[in-house]
Amino acid sequence: MNEIKVLGYSERGIFNSIVFYLRKHPEKISGFLSKLDIKDAFFDNEVLYTFLNEQSFSDFGDNDWTIIAEKGNEKRVIFIEGKVKTSQGKFSLETNYDKLKERKKFDGISSNVFVQLFYKFLLVKSIKGDTDNTNFYELDDIFKKNDRKGGLTDRKIGKNPIVEEAINKIKNAKLYYYVAVLPIPLSSNDFIRKFQDLKLPMETENIKCTYWGDIESYFDNAPEVKENFEYNKGQIYEL
Repeated sequence: MNEIKVLGYSERGIFNSIVFYLRKHPEKISGFLSKLDIKDAFFDNEVLYTFLNEQSFSDFGDNDWTIIAEKGNEKRVIFIEGKVKTSQGKFSLETNYDKLKERKKFDGISSNVFVQLFYKFLLVKSIKGDTDNTNFYELDDIFKKNDRKGGLTDRKIGKNPIVEEAINKIKNAKLYYYVAVLPIPLSSNDFIRKFQDLKLPMETENIKCTYWGDIESYFDNAPEVKENFEYNKGQIYEL
């Protein structure tokens, strides 16, 4: 009998292995969500899950993994962004924080973990306000989009049909969670304090973070996930 091993690179490979493992083992999802520091009885059982991988939300950025959970007439949405330690260097949350604290445009702003989650919050606010852009917010210029004339403009959802379908799937949720999976141990409370210190116009009670090492431990008995952590050893989190 043939045998297939699937190995993926970096955080995308890890997330993909988890996604396909959970599809085969949905009974493990609530335990996994608890590792994201999400403590919500809604996820206990009888939930219909939809996973969106690497979904584009147009000007609001791509999202590594979006989890949509539905039970009866109620819905939860979880936006997950993963950050990793590269084999040549290390991840610095303080660098992410310090660059944004100055409120000046910088290279790589769209991959800053605080900005990525803030954009998803703005996306949700736009959806709730029944608008496709951020003109309802007085945003700092660094969060606006450069237009073709060299000026600044509001961020918009646009008219891409796949993005519009994703918007339909995530809208009307009762709760939205914003989760960072980090290569360093950090509590959600400490992560929230960073957001609060940055004075972003963002509600912080549903911001969460977790450590890649804790995620790996949860999947100790899932070979397809473990082999991807092993394949990327030294490039996902501080050992």
